[in-house]
Amino acid sequence: MKSRRLFLKSLAAAGPVTAAVHAAPAKARGRVIPGETPRHIIHLVADGMGSGIVACANHFSHLTRHRELTWLSLIRQDGTNYGMMDVRSQNSLVTDSSASSSAWGSGVRIPNGKVNQSSTGSKLVPLYELLASVGWKRALVTTTEITHATPAGFAACVKDRNNGDEIAAQYLDRRVDLLLGGGRKFFESTSRKDKRDLKADFRRAGYAVLEKASDLASAPRDQRWLGIFSASHIPYVVDVQGGLSKVEAAPDLAEMTKAALRRLAGEERFVLQVEGGRVDHGAHNNDAAAAIREMIGFDEALDVCLAFQREHPDTLLIITTDHATGNPGLNGMGEDYGKSNQLFRNLLSVRQSIPEITKRLLLTENQEGFAKAMFESTGYLISSRRQELLDPFLKKKGYSLFEVMSSDVAAMGQVLANHTGVGFTSTAHTSDLVPILSRGPGAEAFRGLINNTDVFERYVDFAGVRFRNRQEPLIAEGIQAPGAIERVSEYALA
Repeated sequence: MKSRRLFLKSLAAAGPVTAAVHAAPAKARGRVIPGETPRHIIHLVADGMGSGIVACANHFSHLTRHRELTWLSLIRQDGTNYGMMDVRSQNSLVTDSSASSSAWGSGVRIPNGKVNQSSTGSKLVPLYELLASVGWKRALVTTTEITHATPAGFAACVKDRNNGDEIAAQYLDRRVDLLLGGGRKFFESTSRKDKRDLKADFRRAGYAVLEKASDLASAPRDQRWLGIFSASHIPYVVDVQGGLSKVEAAPDLAEMTKAALRRLAGEERFVLQVEGGRVDHGAHNNDAAAAIREMIGFDEALDVCLAFQREHPDTLLIITTDHATGNPGLNGMGEDYGKSNQLFRNLLSVRQSIPEITKRLLLTENQEGFAKAMFESTGYLISSRRQELLDPFLKKKGYSLFEVMSSDVAAMGQVLANHTGVGFTSTAHTSDLVPILSRGPGAEAFRGLINNTDVFERYVDFAGVRFRNRQEPLIAEGIQAPGAIERVSEYALA
């Protein structure tokens, strides 16, 4: 670690333009337009967002907010640049979040399951180390655990994305200026494997440690922040709003984003990643109500960022996703699709996430109690026949003709699709090209079809840093590099 710090100090000492391990071609550097360099970058990620979830969230926004998604309205506004991004990983046409975020964070395509480590185990220098070396402040805000794959991709370097203990420690080593999200368990001695009291270490390093939503209002502006508002992920919006679930009180994404920008507003240079991470978790669970409400929450955070940009026009906004998940869509239901609108409105009666619904159903003792619990949670009058079909999946014995749908959450999603009209293609990520919107100075550099690695190139160019991590070729089909598997089963825990 010492040699790494000396290397980064040499970067800063060399001035704003430094020698590179792997020099960027002139064409890549030329994308930055003279006079159009941002002082602030806000990188917004709706994790797992495909076009289907955007469409469904937009329908839901009209039902509940009587307006379209801000995300969509931006596309029609002058000053917005639109592009598409290829997000494949090094070893697969279908990426996971850690490989996709690491492509933004290091400029290199790596195997799924790793964070800023190559297939050979080489440690890549992440974006937040490079920007810190030239004086930029760095912040991460998320509805997932703060150590989760997407925020980690900007700041950490581990061989296993699931090693939250190590990622949390690296945030301290790298002095990330602001951290807001869930994942308290990775900072407490009682739940860390090494029994280290990382919260106390953050305090000793000068951080204000925030653990309640009310702490955001009084947090000092002259300190770094560690905000850890739940043991694991921030609770689903549907469970918070539904009133049936006992969930840990925590700030929502818009509240955390507003507090972060209030803290960062006086900084000369900063980069902030804002992640609506539980859009992805809802989609993994084939949970339309959860995913759609998380997308609305992301849209509210986007409104906060747009308001900040109006006050600070030297701010670049990037609005995108790391991949699509499950590809949900509102289906044509009934004769001439006449029931689609009516069924979609039934989402308004869903008061719990699928994990919470499933927990309730498993506690029921008979068919009548099962039907009553389902109705209270969703407004759906389930038939006895559908109960019989669902029962094996709840007992972890169900089998689907499409293997990736052989789970309790997938079966529950299919049952509820009869109630809402919204169905999913799988519980997994997909290979979609993803949208990327950009507004503000430098936004033109994100037009058209780009690779996810190009984002890193643009960001370090804006900061005047010429350092590049060394590239590796894509891994041949059928050859797998060692990596970690995303623990999708954890999302079935509300």
